[in-house]
Amino acid sequence: MADSHESLDVIVAAILGHVDAHPLAADSASGVAQWWLGPAHEKATREQVERALELLVARRQLRRVTLSDGTTLYSRTQSTRH
Repeated sequence: MADSHESLDVIVAAILGHVDAHPLAADSASGVAQWWLGPAHEKATREQVERALELLVARRQLRRVTLSDGTTLYSRTQSTRH
């Protein structure tokens, strides 16, 4: 079953690649999975995407903002470069 999932490192790299190419991008975990990762990473589960986002927040490579309606958005921090 391991082949039905993507590795966390691959997802993290894809997210960082997206924010490098689109430094003003901001989206929810669902939007990240659909738009930032897209069909090339369709095997990534929602749980994997959320773990990758939380890892990047912990590393201070992404920031997390919760809007008044409860929506959580992720975006690049000012210092993100890899």
